[in-house]
Amino acid sequence: MKNRFLASTLLGASIIALPACSGGVESEIVEAENYTLDMLTLDGTETLAFDADDRLAPAQQSTIEFWVKADWDDVPDSDPVVLSNAGPEGASYMVAIAPERDGLSVISGEQGEAVPFDFSDGKAHHVALIDLGDPLAVVVDGVVIDEIDMTLQALPSEGFFIGSAYGEDDGFIGTIGGLRIWDVAVSTTNLTKYQRKDVLDPSDPHPDLDYLTALSNFVDQDVILIDR
Repeated sequence: MKNRFLASTLLGASIIALPACSGGVESEIVEAENYTLDMLTLDGTETLAFDADDRLAPAQQSTIEFWVKADWDDVPDSDPVVLSNAGPEGASYMVAIAPERDGLSVISGEQGEAVPFDFSDGKAHHVALIDLGDPLAVVVDGVVIDEIDMTLQALPSEGFFIGSAYGEDDGFIGTIGGLRIWDVAVSTTNLTKYQRKDVLDPSDPHPDLDYLTALSNFVDQDVILIDR
């Protein structure tokens, strides 16, 4: 599938929309303090699957942030996956919510850690993984809840998946939105300041904008890649 080029630039960078290879999911718009979150509603049977792209691989230091609301009542048999960048050697990164909605699982290659947090309150939470090259900080709603002995590995990818492990396994039930991927360890201060803001707003640009590599546009079921 060929990428769809958009007629716009960001600080000299080309902006490319990576359309989904599969879809059919519903999307909704949620207003949050003058910022429109591109929240995607998933029912556990549908997913967004995108072609593999090197720009989605983790850098030496990187940050992955997103909003998530776990919205199931019956406990599933496996951890519902929020997102994954995965291939034949495993996932460069995979993030899932525990079936009891009492924690977060982070996987990279043969590494895997579970971090406790209560996602059962029916609210959307802002989650960020800040990879400092070991440790990896897990931040929820602006607070570092754990630092785990892990670094995200740039493994071969067969695709980038929203709401599943490999495009069909361990489907997520709930909403996901506001995905941003950075080739830098974004500070918790900036994560908190901009979690409800448009990082592309020229009146208040994010200080790490030169390191932004991808962000979601789930209203159109896209992930936007920035090609520098």
